[in-house]
Amino acid sequence: MTPSKDPARPLPSSRRRFGPAALACRLPVLSDLRPTARAMVLPLALAAGVPAWDMARAQEAGGASLVPLTAAGDAPAVLRPVARPADLVARPASASATSLARTAAEGPAGSAVAVEAPDPESRSLARSVMGVLSTTTAPGRDGVVAAALAVESALNPAPEGVSPAEAVAAVTPLRPRARPEGLAATPAAWFSKPDAPCLPAAGFPDPDVRRNLASFQADAGLCLSRAGFTEHGRSWQLTVVRNLSARRGPVWAVLHDNENAAFDSALYAVRRYGGALVAVEAGESRTFQGQDPNRNFSLSASTAATCRDISAKPTPGFTKAITSFFSDRYPVLTLHNNDEGYSGAGGRGHISARRSSASMTGMMTPTPQGALSDEDNAILLADTRPFAQSAASRKATAAFHAQGVNVIYEHVRPERNDCSFSFFTRMNGLGDYYNIEAQFGAGEAQRRMVDVLMAYLGIAPLR
Repeated sequence: MTPSKDPARPLPSSRRRFGPAALACRLPVLSDLRPTARAMVLPLALAAGVPAWDMARAQEAGGASLVPLTAAGDAPAVLRPVARPADLVARPASASATSLARTAAEGPAGSAVAVEAPDPESRSLARSVMGVLSTTTAPGRDGVVAAALAVESALNPAPEGVSPAEAVAAVTPLRPRARPEGLAATPAAWFSKPDAPCLPAAGFPDPDVRRNLASFQADAGLCLSRAGFTEHGRSWQLTVVRNLSARRGPVWAVLHDNENAAFDSALYAVRRYGGALVAVEAGESRTFQGQDPNRNFSLSASTAATCRDISAKPTPGFTKAITSFFSDRYPVLTLHNNDEGYSGAGGRGHISARRSSASMTGMMTPTPQGALSDEDNAILLADTRPFAQSAASRKATAAFHAQGVNVIYEHVRPERNDCSFSFFTRMNGLGDYYNIEAQFGAGEAQRRMVDVLMAYLGIAPLR
């Protein structure tokens, strides 16, 4: 639970507020920073109420010119910035983000703070300082938070269709996360890599391929290949299907080898919309040598500490092998199958749009359309904010409900990390995440949901 923000209650020692004196003792190190970093941070410190003699000393050491910021209106009591994952490149700034960056540079009305476009050092420093200043009780705190919000908005543009104010209000007060190590900067999509040789579908050592042999023979653009790697004594194999006639399309992951309808629906999506699919080979079993592939995503032991279903931590080899097929051009897309009903209500499955849990909220469509709207069929969304605060998720839910599709919303929180692909994707900023769930054997319903999702994302069919 999030600690109480009631100022009358003393905070734990780990959340003790920082006063001006405590902040001032940190200022001498600013002399080693770049000019852009000093220009961004020192005005914020001044507005926080750091004594003039400390600021003068810091100003002399850093050579920066300081101009007071005027106070602004009310702002959230706590601002906990979320750090970007290691080596991941931010998406290009939109026009609104550029405007916000200019606002942050100019400062509130009546000020003259000159800030250049933030370099990586400035970004990191700004986030750290905002984490301290947002909890100070010093005079001028409102002005500090207002300036911090402007900088944060510039560094993290609001999603399309969401106002900056709504995006800021939706920030979950989580502690900054450690930047994961070893993940490549914005992974190059499969179509940007050297082509793997195409293997003939006839005789391909995978029952999923043999079951769909007619589709491969009818579509000359489909290219089959294998990828393999070893980690923690397991020799993983991946079946990869690429649509060479429409290479720049979405990528689908099929992580459980016993979910045949999921593989068939992914192949349908690749043929109809282009792109590729990557499927884990596990001898037609859900697990591979005792490991569930969808509980095997981690880059460091610290981030995997809460994951009880990983036999050996961490798993950077597996994680990089799967994520290397995805880029920021499209969302991360997966397909799964499940048993009928919910085990807690007389069924056999572990997921249903009729049930909710600590992490998931099921939402049945108000406009059911036969088998499509069965409780075991749904599109799963994931976000780091509560559903009520996720404007993008609410918009998608309304669109899917209108088409007769159920929705399951997963609230991703680091303290509940289970090393699933949805948690890894959202915790590490890989993009939006959509999983299409369908009951075993419900291939037609799953393909219909593929079409609904593609239409919502604005991805037109090839044929």
